[in-house]
Amino acid sequence: MTIGERIRGALVALAPLDPADAPAWERWLSDPVTTRYLYGRRGPPDSVATLLELRSWGRQALADPHLVAFGIEEIGGGTVIGNARLQLWAWSRARFSILIGEAAHRGSGQGTEATALVCEYAFERLGLREIVLDVDQRNAAAVRAYLKVGFIPGRGDSMRLRPEGLRLAAARNVRAQRYDQDASA
Repeated sequence: MTIGERIRGALVALAPLDPADAPAWERWLSDPVTTRYLYGRRGPPDSVATLLELRSWGRQALADPHLVAFGIEEIGGGTVIGNARLQLWAWSRARFSILIGEAAHRGSGQGTEATALVCEYAFERLGLREIVLDVDQRNAAAVRAYLKVGFIPGRGDSMRLRPEGLRLAAARNVRAQRYDQDASA
């Protein structure tokens, strides 16, 4: 399934996942720099998914009641720059994953904001109690982004977030922005 309406942030909007974006997905998944941390310990698949397979995945994601998939668009032009997913589990938990496929949009805070927006949606609209993820520890930018949103390290490569962690991180980030503004004035 996907969301019905766009959820806007300052940098990105979460949008309904659209299988018509499969050509962008194919381009992203064909780029070894984009996928270097994507597959974790199991490594990349033997072959890159085809356009037809990716469109099929998109349609299946929309039909899966245990998956919430999001497109990620830049605010300025509405270009799809990535996607994110929540795999819904029992006991009000979910596994989160994200891919910022467009290289020019990495390192700009857009992935961090998209992560925070998905987590807010998960806690406020879906009523989840916990979100978990796995992150390759060599992906320092991703680890920093998850920590900034409020995830805490778990065992191995896992991290977890509860609603209070998201709220505390949001308050901490607001205070840091105010400090930065006061310091530059």
